[in-house]
Formats: sequence, C-alpha cells, structure tokens
Amino acid sequence: MTPLHAPAVSGWVIDEASRDAALAEFDLDALQASGRLDRIAAFAARLCGAPIALVSLVERDRQFFLARTGLAVSETPRATSFCQYAMQMSDVMVVPDATLDPRFATNPLVTGDPYIRFYAGAPLVADDGVPLGSLCVIDRIPRKGLSDLQYQGLQVLAEAVVAAFRAHRTLI
Repeated sequence: MTPLHAPAVSGWVIDEASRDAALAEFDLDALQASGRLDRIAAFAARLCGAPIALVSLVERDRQFFLARTGLAVSETPRATSFCQYAMQMSDVMVVPDATLDPRFATNPLVTGDPYIRFYAGAPLVADDGVPLGSLCVIDRIPRKGLSDLQYQGLQVLAEAVVAAFRAHRTLI
C-alpha cells in the first residue's frame, strides 16, 4: 500500500506571483475545450474506483476544475481546497479518512456535500518547479489507501496533464 502522506517539498514557500504568472502562460480555455483533460480525469476515477476525479488548478482565492467527473461544481474557495496541500507535496498525497485528519475534519467539503472522506492527489508542477494544482480522486467513503498500480497510475496521469499544459503554452 502507498504511504499515507507524501513528504512536503523541503523548504517550500508559496510564491503566489510566480504561480499567477505560470498559470497565465497556458491557454486554459483551449485545453479545457479539447476534452483531453476530461478523458484523463474519467480514467483516473475508473482506475482508482472513485466517484470523483478532478484536474484542479489552485489560484490565490479559489481552485477551479479544468476537468471533472462526478462533481457538478466547477470551482471551490481555496480555503476549502485539499489540492492546495497536494500541490506542495513531492509525491501523491493520500488522506484515508478526512474526518480523522486535523487539516480537513471541519472542512465544509467534509462536513457537507460532497462529503469527502478519501482523497488522493498527485501534484501538477510546471517545468520550472511552480506548483499549479493537482490531479485528484475523491471518495465519499474512507479507504486504506491506493494500490501500487493506482498510485503509479495517478502519477503517470498527472504527468500527462502537465504535458497537456505544456502543449497549450501561450508564451514560448
């Protein structure tokens, strides 16, 4: 089984100006319209047997979902974002039961709809090391973790998301 939490990137300090600039380099509208990320999110959900999968980009005040399956909303406040933690990890972040994790136990996304219990998120990091968000899977029931195949698959799919970002750069 996979580790419960991936280690945080050593000495990590979020530079929001760099993150804003990095996000501005991508033609996110064209990428979203292509459907490529929707297929990746749908496959991540199937691979992990999860009802929800998201390609989430974290901005200063919100996270928005470039692709999603199993969730109707297209964004949530950053303050409630699990992905803001996952994007700071050096590997997949796994939360087996959000009700038992002090970071998330009182989170409105845990105590209310969509009632997140299990979360696994692979960081999405730009080529220059700037964290952008995560590819995540979510379940409404707690789990022990991901299988080795699911863990590796989430990493590979996150790399495919970053490759899609790279292909939709507006600044060369």
